[in-house]
Amino acid sequence: MQEAIKYGARRSLLDGDRYLVLLGVVLLGYAVVGRSFAYIGIPPLYVGELVFLAGFVVLFRSGAFVAALASLPGITLLVAMIWVLIRTIPFVGVYGIDALRDSVVVIYGGFAFIVIGLLLEDPGRIDTIIRYYNALIAAFPIITVGYLLTKFYPDDIPSLYGPNVPIVDMGASAVGSHLAGAAVFVLIGYRKVSRLWVAVWFGTLIMILASTRGATIAVLLPVTFAMIVLGRLRVMLTTLAAGLCIFGAVYGAEAVFTVYQEAKDSNDRPVSAHQIVENAMSIFGQAGEQTEGTKQWRLDWWHAIIDDTLYGPNFWTGRGFGLNLADADGFNAFDETLNRRAPLRSPHSVHMTMLARTGVPGLVVWLFLLGSWAAMLLKAMLVARIRGHRQWADLFLFAFCYPTAILINATFDVTLEGPVQGIWFWCLFGMGIGSVMVYRGQIADAARRANRP
Repeated sequence: MQEAIKYGARRSLLDGDRYLVLLGVVLLGYAVVGRSFAYIGIPPLYVGELVFLAGFVVLFRSGAFVAALASLPGITLLVAMIWVLIRTIPFVGVYGIDALRDSVVVIYGGFAFIVIGLLLEDPGRIDTIIRYYNALIAAFPIITVGYLLTKFYPDDIPSLYGPNVPIVDMGASAVGSHLAGAAVFVLIGYRKVSRLWVAVWFGTLIMILASTRGATIAVLLPVTFAMIVLGRLRVMLTTLAAGLCIFGAVYGAEAVFTVYQEAKDSNDRPVSAHQIVENAMSIFGQAGEQTEGTKQWRLDWWHAIIDDTLYGPNFWTGRGFGLNLADADGFNAFDETLNRRAPLRSPHSVHMTMLARTGVPGLVVWLFLLGSWAAMLLKAMLVARIRGHRQWADLFLFAFCYPTAILINATFDVTLEGPVQGIWFWCLFGMGIGSVMVYRGQIADAARRANRP
């Protein structure tokens, strides 16, 4: 009997290690290939759904499912998932698979429980995850090349699954998220990089600054926070001063030798100093017609959702999952002018998506989930620094900044509603919770051993 139990435990650990490899490959695919990687599979079960189901099989076999719930963010996430299911199931008969696809904005949160379970089953997997992420750091120039092709040569990229799905499809939002995560990873000292890698990182940042405001904020805020926490304020100010000097020179040269023409749409924004200034002005004030138009379009749609829920008939329940919110609210006409590859379904904010589809109660649970998770990570980071556990504190900093970058993008774009960034977010979300639970467990064990007579 004891041998059978030991064999079962070893088999469970082996399954978890194999699944972690599989999950790492899938996340790497989303990062370096983008949206097209999500189409691998047989509809309606694509690679994300297949890995999702396999993860729950591994989680239940490990026996760590109940333990994975033993935190305030974990319990809150379970409540949020249940509420989303309640607002999804009644609409499956009406909207079919669209209802299930819309619900993944929170249902993909199951990946968080899977990752928490893997870490609680074997805390050594934290180091394994860090080693795996080093592969993404090494592959970062590939991400940059993919984004260059997507931005400047979209018509020349061959298609794999049809005319609307090129082999490489890297959005600025996803690239910005990984740009922030990679920077924090390097700043912590998990990997030393070459000057060429740093040059590629800054080159990619320049393209992001010119392309989208949301991704710009998603890079700058987490990286700035990490540098302040790590005591790199002098390095940050020196880099900022040098960057501003170079930028000023480039801006002046553009003003003398070129004529700036406002982009027709957000996909047509050039990589130029003038476009970066336009984006910055739009964030902090008033900019040109095109950048202000996209901002006002978002604000108008968000006001319509608030009127329908906070002050309207859908206060308690929202409109559920499956309904095309853009069509229902009359905001898909603007999307067509951008020549998007797929019809818009959700507002450019995950918070507005939650409000529109789950009502005010759903939004409250959602915000409490994010707040409890952030408080858990920041408190653990502070405690670890006070106790002199620098490695743990750095891990919590990374686990906080990376998903925060994705969340900032999700505040201004359709991000968590799909697998490319949604699965990344929830895996990192779970990594943060699982790491804190492992740390607390080790502190408690050390305290018990110290108190033994």
